[in-house]
Amino acid sequence: MPSFLKLALAVALCCASSTVLAQVADPVAPETVDPEARPNLTTTADAATNDANVPTLADMPRFKPNAVSLYLSPSNQIRNIGFGDYRSEKERMNEVADVVEPILKAHGVVVYRNDPNNGLRDYVAEANKLDVDLYFAIHSNAANKRARGTEAFCFRFGGEGERFAKRVVDEILTIYNGPNRGVKESHSHFGPGKPLYETANPKAPAVLVEIAFHDEERDATWILANIEPIGQALARAVLKHLAAEHPEAVAK
Repeated sequence: MPSFLKLALAVALCCASSTVLAQVADPVAPETVDPEARPNLTTTADAATNDANVPTLADMPRFKPNAVSLYLSPSNQIRNIGFGDYRSEKERMNEVADVVEPILKAHGVVVYRNDPNNGLRDYVAEANKLDVDLYFAIHSNAANKRARGTEAFCFRFGGEGERFAKRVVDEILTIYNGPNRGVKESHSHFGPGKPLYETANPKAPAVLVEIAFHDEERDATWILANIEPIGQALARAVLKHLAAEHPEAVAK
């Protein structure tokens, strides 16, 4: 390979987010990942909490005992550091999960949660052994310190994973005024045959949400100021989804 191509490849790899690298089942150099090429990298919209028309948890469905279950997988990426006081993605996403978990349990959902000291293979293997109804990975994003927005990944369109991902994005947008990057397929996220691990390998319908970009000032500031509302929004998405997909499990 010519030397100038080697240099270009090295720069591209250094720019790729650690979130991206951590989701490869067998980590390889993701030559196809180019944060600069992602759509909607800039916007003039300000991220801010929108209190109007935000649903309340009191109106959310409740479930019969042991009728529905979820595996909650907040990020374990301790070295993925955000803007300013954000600190690590692992720390902040576990704070969000600390809000999500008790809400779901209070509404009758059986919740299993990953061990942040283990890895993706451990999480997926545990979820598959538990035979959960839903797998939910919670992350914040990183690219080039300019990208903003919320997005969610399912393995392929056309199934329950896509429906869940759409509900997740819709709920975040009730409190976030930044860009909607939408729902995306992850089966070839890193190139052909290289999916996001936590969407490709769970037996249950699986979604990985990227709440917003922790390396961009406005998004990072918004996440820090809205841990509780973000957790509530994600919990609402789970409760609405489980009620829609498992109506027989809803407590009358």
